[in-house]
Amino acid sequence: MIKITKNNLEVEINEKGGCLNSIKKDGYEYLWQGSEDSWTGKDVAIFPFIARLKGGEYLVNGKTYSMKNHGLCRYAILDVEKKEEDEVTVSLEANEATLAQYPYKFKFSANYSLKEGNLKVTYIVNNIDDKDIYFGLGGHPAFNIPFKREGDEDNIDGNTIVFENKISPNNYYLTPDGLFITHKDKFEDLKEIHLSKKIFQKYKTLMLCDAKINKVQLLKKDGKNVTMYLNNPDTVAIWTKEKFGGYICIEPWCGIPDFDNPEKEMSKKAGINKLGVGETFKFSYTIEI
Repeated sequence: MIKITKNNLEVEINEKGGCLNSIKKDGYEYLWQGSEDSWTGKDVAIFPFIARLKGGEYLVNGKTYSMKNHGLCRYAILDVEKKEEDEVTVSLEANEATLAQYPYKFKFSANYSLKEGNLKVTYIVNNIDDKDIYFGLGGHPAFNIPFKREGDEDNIDGNTIVFENKISPNNYYLTPDGLFITHKDKFEDLKEIHLSKKIFQKYKTLMLCDAKINKVQLLKKDGKNVTMYLNNPDTVAIWTKEKFGGYICIEPWCGIPDFDNPEKEMSKKAGINKLGVGETFKFSYTIEI
């Protein structure tokens, strides 16, 4: 683990996956620490595809490739490129193992900085190939929320997500198993989401799109609130396991998962990003606690 600190804020980054492992302020842990009866993860640096590919496969110029859930970084040990007391950059560059799954030459970097007193996460994709590359990108931080176990379900009532402005986003709806997109439809005049496991029994994951979503607050029953500045990503996913787990994920995505009946060619997939030769793509979000 790599630790960075600034005043009373302490953050750990895991070289495996290049993702967040811990966010503590005054000794209080804000980041979910995983549970065997719910989600064992804490965060994911998602690249180059969000969630699952239908059948685990896709095409590039007609050739079939396979890739696991949330892409390559999740399963790789990233190199530590830069390390200061309050900042670290980790990176993954295309290699023999990645090219077998994703036939593009790239460099992915994740920078974690406490220089402004909050945690700023910046993802950077460099195209080092001699052709255009195509990808999805996103974060997956899970925040602890107060809960009470009641029989066969955890009660997370009393915790609320509040948007900066009233929005009317579209929401991507999923198959009953929660894996693939079927369609999207509009939510009217959305300002707050009063969290409940029942929401996620109905929707599996909320995937809000086609709306400017910048500032989002997580108001918790214990008063240990979180504010996220998301920089208007394509999609904001909100997720927790539908039965157990005292956490909520607020995930900024540049891209979306596969449809239930998807276009198989990567360059033609819905929501995919295109990056020209020698170009750089950056996306950042900030966590304020």
